[in-house]
Amino acid sequence: MPTTEAEPPTPNSLPVNRETRAPLDLHQFQPSPIHSLPPEVLHLVFLPFVGGYSRLLHLRLVCKYWAEVIDSTAEFWQVISNKFHPGLQALIIRNSGNHLLDVEYDQTWWESNPKKEDKMAAFARLIESSASRWQALIYRRADDSRSDTWPLSLPLHNLERIEINGSARSSQHPTLDAPKLSSVHVSRYSLDWRSLSGLQALNLESTDSTLDELTVILHASPDLQDLSVQQTLLEEGTEGFLNSYLNKIRLPRLRSLDISGARALSSLFLLNRIEAPSLGMFWVDVDDPTSSADGTQICEAAGRYSGALPLLNNQDAQATVGFNRSEMFFGCGNRTIMIQNPAWTGANGEQAKLAYIAAAMKHLDSRTCEEITNLNIGYRGDASGECLRLVHSRFPRIEQIVAQPDVGTLLQHLSSPSRLGSAEEWLFPKLATLQLYFSGFTDTDLGSRLAELVKRRKGAEGTGEITEVSIIISFGPINGSALEILKQSLAGVQIQFDIEVVV
Repeated sequence: MPTTEAEPPTPNSLPVNRETRAPLDLHQFQPSPIHSLPPEVLHLVFLPFVGGYSRLLHLRLVCKYWAEVIDSTAEFWQVISNKFHPGLQALIIRNSGNHLLDVEYDQTWWESNPKKEDKMAAFARLIESSASRWQALIYRRADDSRSDTWPLSLPLHNLERIEINGSARSSQHPTLDAPKLSSVHVSRYSLDWRSLSGLQALNLESTDSTLDELTVILHASPDLQDLSVQQTLLEEGTEGFLNSYLNKIRLPRLRSLDISGARALSSLFLLNRIEAPSLGMFWVDVDDPTSSADGTQICEAAGRYSGALPLLNNQDAQATVGFNRSEMFFGCGNRTIMIQNPAWTGANGEQAKLAYIAAAMKHLDSRTCEEITNLNIGYRGDASGECLRLVHSRFPRIEQIVAQPDVGTLLQHLSSPSRLGSAEEWLFPKLATLQLYFSGFTDTDLGSRLAELVKRRKGAEGTGEITEVSIIISFGPINGSALEILKQSLAGVQIQFDIEVVV
């Protein structure tokens, strides 16, 4: 829906000064070729100005002929909002004819207005008869709204898109009479969830939808393309859940999937049941400290999506791995899983988090692993070497590593062969570029360690040369002498390097 404007001027109240009015009046008495253009041509002339009523109303003032063409072109009048001047609202209803409308009803707009109730009633009377022509609706509900179902109870037979923003979850669950509805975005509000079907986009944020209600929607929306469920717990319901549990949820056109803030077991259920061969963007964020779920199960289920083929596009050929004290994340391209604050026994230990990453990699498509050329790693802990070996075993074509914060440990493991099984081999043999991030810089030995790394890998058999190093320093103290030593060391090994200090 196009962005609406606050209180655009009415045709009779435009701020036209004398200098502007004079040439407009003169135009009415001096014939010009443009005034004889057919309406179809003028329509093309006016089309770039559509989208802002202020500009359209200015054009109406040029001459009577232009006003007639603009007023008789219904598609110029397809957006109406309660934020507009009542005169403009009436003009839109009249000039839009039978054309479909995009409607904005924002109750919060009048929150400080003493005549709020009268204004709401007047706008409702004006637009209610056009409800069957609405193709899109943005409804923002005020805290003290007494109308819990209007305009949702109207016959919205041509409605395709709806966005509802409530201040709190509603006590009522209105059923939408909208057979053409394809896009639903609901935040802090309640609907009759089971009545929704045939959707192409569904976005739920802080709603009371249960897991079985969402499952019913998904089964009834096989053409769904975008699914986002955020800060919605997805508690288990009581009706129909067992029957739905046995069936796969096939969504062949699903392009993006975002599950954040749901119960861990509910997230696991969805990850195990949804089949989405066209998925591009995937994000699951599990933050459920009360759950008894096993993180390895969630990561293994999510790995089917993270490592699917193909990646979204070439520039997203990147693996992302990291964990610290309270979270673990792993991803390929635009597909990522994050586990935060797990409560199960040993879940915050490094070995447990390594097990999560291993589980997430278990079902990676081998062709996806071949496509991954960049590694973004953020790791704190003693098991960083084991983490690097784990990543190396699945992504053999890494050419660039972006690392923070434990850079020293990374350089140590890249500077000599690592034992993998019964043999030793260099990690990431195709590595050519390093991008290292530091919080402050006081390490006078970093330059020599980097130079030694470059020399060793250059002389190793079967290992490519590192040709480029970028260092980004931000925050924290910076030692000027250490920086100078670093520059001299990198210059000595004749590679391309760049040092950036972000203040």
